[in-house]
Amino acid sequence: MSLNSLGCPLLVFKKPIAKPIPLGTAERIMDRRHVIQVAVILFTLTLLSVAGMVTIFYSAIALGDHATAELARNIGFGGGVLGLSLAFLTMLYRQYAHLTAPLYALAGGIFMTGIALHFEIRFPGIALQSIFLTLAVFCIMLLLYATGTIAVTRKLIIVIYAATASIALAYLFSFLLIFLDFHISFLHGAGTGGTIWFGFIAVTAAINMVLDFERINQIEGRKQPVFMPWYVGLGLMITMVWLYVSILRMLATVRR
Repeated sequence: MSLNSLGCPLLVFKKPIAKPIPLGTAERIMDRRHVIQVAVILFTLTLLSVAGMVTIFYSAIALGDHATAELARNIGFGGGVLGLSLAFLTMLYRQYAHLTAPLYALAGGIFMTGIALHFEIRFPGIALQSIFLTLAVFCIMLLLYATGTIAVTRKLIIVIYAATASIALAYLFSFLLIFLDFHISFLHGAGTGGTIWFGFIAVTAAINMVLDFERINQIEGRKQPVFMPWYVGLGLMITMVWLYVSILRMLATVRR
């Protein structure tokens, strides 16, 4: 099974799209320790950006300042645009993953916190609930993968990518319908349909983690470019951000 078919769908690349890795790029035998070290660094950077956003905005939001909540949301959207740009850049130029991954970790923290603070003013406690649920899902998926309860097969990969593609196509279709002045309400969190929809997205994001774990398992003991731990770590971070935001939106829909 090719490494190119595993991991975060946003980073899955085809040869005509991804630029060739420069000749002479250093290589090393990979082991899980390298990836774990990189993952810890990336999570630490994310926590730093989260702490910075909370320090700046939370006290005013806790007092009900809606203007501050909107400012935090807008800054969060800016972080999301930057993070998405970095992900696409890494998809094309994998050799820069050691630079783009830390920047994405910071941008992802800003994005998650901005969105969470925006919801926090309407649904107190929702940000913390989303954090606990995200960590719980991460641990559960890691346990299911480690115990072999979920095995990564070609059929499972097809199912995961089909579910992921259906989400992207649904939002693209919804965007095109806006020009016809038609809105699909459940895609934006309205009613029971919105709860089911965001639940489906959260489940899809969670299952995508299995592919990230499998990629880590696949590179162990193999000679890979030195940037590969950062590339794999970036994929895991993208999935974590996606999972957190999906759970946050699902909880917000339930509490409306």
